[in-house]
Amino acid sequence: MKFMQIRNKSFVFSVFLGTISAIGAIVLSIRVKRSESLRGEIGLSRWMHENTPQPIDFLGKLIDAPITDIGAPLLFIGISLLIFWRWGRYATVGVFMAGAMTGLTRLSDIVERPKPNSAFTFNTGFYNYRDGGYPSGHVVYAVMIFGMIAVLAQTNANYKIRKRIQVFMGLLILLNIWTRISELHHWPGDVLGAVLLSVPALLLVTWLHKLIPTTVVKSKSLNRFLFGGDSEKY
Repeated sequence: MKFMQIRNKSFVFSVFLGTISAIGAIVLSIRVKRSESLRGEIGLSRWMHENTPQPIDFLGKLIDAPITDIGAPLLFIGISLLIFWRWGRYATVGVFMAGAMTGLTRLSDIVERPKPNSAFTFNTGFYNYRDGGYPSGHVVYAVMIFGMIAVLAQTNANYKIRKRIQVFMGLLILLNIWTRISELHHWPGDVLGAVLLSVPALLLVTWLHKLIPTTVVKSKSLNRFLFGGDSEKY
């Protein structure tokens, strides 16, 4: 009974968080479409660019390459194969579901905002399709894929390994968020919009993934395929 109460509270919180995030994404999208820049956005970009330690920017460059239009699918395939090898088919389905949601990166030019420039003048920045724009596709990808790995680690790894994976995935997401701004790839509003869009998508994928055991338990073939005939442990 206590476990069910905790689970119900977790579900209610997830719905609340997802709803607030989705509403925030809609409001912010309308706001950035109606004006050139957000209050404090230029100053924050300048501060992050000038004060970010060089090692952080270097790590940002390392993580930037695998999340490009060409690198992202290859990275996703590599992650999927690793998840399949270590955690099995059920976890791999979760990664595939998160991967499908990275289609939100196609929204990365719904507002044609120019990239930041070294002079930090918003209206003279350079805009090119798939380079700049609102929201940040890189951040959407990072939150969906790295976030889903952290979620899957909760039930597929022991305590020590789980915590290490979750901390590492969290750091990768934060690194991506920070360096998209500090390296002048995006304005802060573009990054914030990406987070607000991807959080409800990640929560939805997590919820749907947890429903799979109860929906396939009556199908022996699906049960055997996903769980080896044992879905009760999930």
